[in-house]
Formats: sequence, structure tokens, C-alpha cells
Amino acid sequence: MKDTKRALSVQDISCLGQCSNTVIMPILSAAGVETIMLPTALLSTHTGGFQGYTFLDLTEEMEKILSHFTTLPWKFDYLCTGYFGSAEQIGILMQHLPSVLEPDALRVIDPVMGDDGRLYSIYDHTYVQHMRRLCEGADVITPNLTEACLLADIPYLGAGYDEALSRTLFERLHALGAKRVLLTGVLFDEQTIGVLGHEEGGHGFAVRSPYVDRHFHGTGDIFTGSLVGFLSRGLSLEEAANRAVRFVSGCITDTVPVMDCHWYGLRFEERLQEITNL
Repeated sequence: MKDTKRALSVQDISCLGQCSNTVIMPILSAAGVETIMLPTALLSTHTGGFQGYTFLDLTEEMEKILSHFTTLPWKFDYLCTGYFGSAEQIGILMQHLPSVLEPDALRVIDPVMGDDGRLYSIYDHTYVQHMRRLCEGADVITPNLTEACLLADIPYLGAGYDEALSRTLFERLHALGAKRVLLTGVLFDEQTIGVLGHEEGGHGFAVRSPYVDRHFHGTGDIFTGSLVGFLSRGLSLEEAANRAVRFVSGCITDTVPVMDCHWYGLRFEERLQEITNL
């Protein structure tokens, strides 16, 4: 009988800065999931607030790592993706997924590619097309509103809550092939931010938390990591999203008083027991 659950985390490695693999791995480990990384790039620091950081593209190494994974006597139960350096990297991953994932593996895709209505400057329309293909087989996708609009090919109207836009986004993203959709970073009003969720079959829900008018690095990675952690414990998508939003909100509460010296990410370590003790 198989006891160990394993996740494949496809993210970059930022040596300094709390984001991507450096937060995904401890969070999923706290949930009891053995987490193996597939690094897409190696950076000396993350790109927020640091100058002169180094960047090493790992596209060729990804191919070698995945080829080696196909020879191992076990496969992954969860897939968790974030930052890719290029459309080519997405293609490499998709080529190998049938060989490295269990047939019923949970695929959670965070389609990192834009914010504030704009595609990140390192990407182009080809990248968006590849990300759409990756989302086709996803069990859960967690785009912000910019990324959801890019995937759905509709104009971005802002981060505020718009019922008609949300309904259209859910329809198009389900049609794309995503089974469950979580729109993140939705501003419900001046004091409330959160997540809009929708599942195939029509079930929708909203999760709200207090809005803090500051910028925090790595919040999306911590949300996605904790979401997968809670899902691995057998929770429904709505309950997992509720707990993940509360987890991130608690990390923000812990970080705000020390942001003068801890501005490069969220203090999440002391809250890992919320996942471990579930």
C-alpha cells in the first residue's frame, strides 16, 4: 500500500526572497506531502526590490531532470506550477507529464504571466498560448484577474469585483478545460480582498479577508502552496480556499509590524502548524 504522497513543484529558485520553491516546499512538507522541485531558473534574489540579481535559465536542465524522473519507480500525486522562464519550458513539461504523473494526479496551475492589466515584459502571445494549453488539463487554476483575462482573451477592466466579468471569465476558463477556477486578488471593496471560486457544474463561492494597502512578495505562491496542502488533506475546494486565504491573511498580519526589516516576503514559518495540525 502506498503511504507517501508526492508533489512536483515547477517553480524558480530565488536564493534570497520568500517566493516560489522556497515557500512551496516547506508548506507542502508541513502538509505531509513529499515535495520534489523542478527548477525553471536560478536567481540570486527574487526580482522585487533587489538590484543586480543574477538569473540562470534552466531550460536544458529541466529536460534532463524530467528524463531522469521517468526512470524512477514512482510518480507524482500532485502537480503545482508557477513561474516559467519561457514557452519552451511549458512545452518540455507537458511532453513529460504523462510519464511522471499518476493517472489521477491533482494538477494545480498558477498561470504566472501578468498583473495590473499587463503581460509581464519577458512574455509574448506565444507564451499565453502555451499557458492556455497547460491549463486545459488542470484540476484547479489560480489566476489573478489579469491572467484570467489573458487566458480568456478578453479586456482587463481592473481588479475590482465585477459580477458580469467574473461570470464570463468562469465560462471561458471552464471551456478552456480548467475544471475548477479560483480568481485571486479580487478587490470586493476598499476594505476587502479575496478569492472568487467556481467549479464545473455551477457551484460558486467567495472568500473575503481584510485588505492591507501594501505590496507583499510571494503571496500568490503561499496561497497556492497552502491551497494544495489543504486539498491534500481531503478538504473541498471551497474549504481549502477559505483556509488558504486565512493562512495568507495571518502571514500578512505577522509581517506588517516588521516590514522595515522583512520587506522581501511574508513571515509564514510560525503558521505552518495550521497546516500540520489539520
